[in-house]
Amino acid sequence: MRFLLAYKGNYGTTLRGPEMRYVALARQLASLQHDVILCGRSGEGSCIPSNVRFVPVSDMWSLLRAFASSNVIMLHGGGPLLMLLAIGAGLVGKCVVLDGYVPHWIELDEVISNGAGASAPKLLVKAYFNVARSLLGALVFNLIIVANKRQLDMFRGMMAPFALTHDFPRITVIPFGCTEQQDCSQEVGRETLAGLANTSFSRDDFLIGWLGGTYGWFDLGGVLSEVSKAISRNKKIKMIFFGVDEQRKAELLVFVDTAARENILFLPWVDFSRRFEYWAGFDVSLVWGGEGYENDYASRTRNFDCLTLGLPIVQNEDDEWSPRLQQSGAGVVASQSGLADVLFELSNIPEKVSAMRASMSALAPEFYWSRFAEKLVEGVKTSPMSLGRRVIGLTAFSLALPAVFMFFAFTFIMAIFKRS
Repeated sequence: MRFLLAYKGNYGTTLRGPEMRYVALARQLASLQHDVILCGRSGEGSCIPSNVRFVPVSDMWSLLRAFASSNVIMLHGGGPLLMLLAIGAGLVGKCVVLDGYVPHWIELDEVISNGAGASAPKLLVKAYFNVARSLLGALVFNLIIVANKRQLDMFRGMMAPFALTHDFPRITVIPFGCTEQQDCSQEVGRETLAGLANTSFSRDDFLIGWLGGTYGWFDLGGVLSEVSKAISRNKKIKMIFFGVDEQRKAELLVFVDTAARENILFLPWVDFSRRFEYWAGFDVSLVWGGEGYENDYASRTRNFDCLTLGLPIVQNEDDEWSPRLQQSGAGVVASQSGLADVLFELSNIPEKVSAMRASMSALAPEFYWSRFAEKLVEGVKTSPMSLGRRVIGLTAFSLALPAVFMFFAFTFIMAIFKRS
């Protein structure tokens, strides 16, 4: 089969979650003898696998040919143009897959609710477009892949008013994948981190890594207050962020005691292809979702890099990774009020951290990208959709769209009033 993996992102040296997944998935599908085309804004040769073709969305003729020549079109996001092309591809018999990972409209609504200020109307437009795209996928596309059972139930809720339970089999849970385990030395990793930070770390320093971005839906203020308390009890504890600009850095350091601020390090983004060389130096990865709906439905994509490294995770409660960590012993699930105690304890018991590291390594094989690719191919083969059914789904979506727009208009007006 020929797969078109479409995401309007940049495939460069600092990949985010969707690009990271699509590069790894493209490589794995190609190894299974499938033809693969990646589609995005830009693609650097060093990032795109040699046996995968890249098509920029700005090249309309190449984009049309890619859609026409592919058997399976998989979309993560995309604007009106990509949606129209996907609908057209479906109407001529192509298999269209909606990548329902990380429902962005939930994240955007969290940011709006937390006070987005002047950007609230723009974010609201984006959020409503995102949720309308999810509804389109639920009614018109062959297959929807999601990261966990909470996302599964969300899409079932979208489908149920239209088709009861009949279309539930078209949604499948395929957890985010991980690269096969690599032999990355923690000692070398610490030296690499030290070189980037222009400092040095002693053997008994306890390094905590925050591996993702510092977006508005994370409750980093509360987290840093607890990290600050832990540092005040053990000066060997150090926390490292990547890719934080000066304004955001100043905002975050407000929550850290003055005496502890030198133990909070801000480093530039690292080359995606070399991220494991740096992250191997950490003792634990700290992952913390804000208290709200985003945390309920999050995919925790960076956790899967921890599987590759055997890097223990400390995180707050969620429905996907909390049971996984508790059952495997590969990490600790903490409350915010107890986070300082957890970090202090781990910094003083290296044997416990080593046991968690071994448990994380043992957990990794079931999440390799090979498993992801196999499940995707199986789902594609078992999710046919007739032309008549697709037309009915498209008609239902068209009839539901005015109601969605009515609620959008009401919410938009309310957002304008709140702004003023």
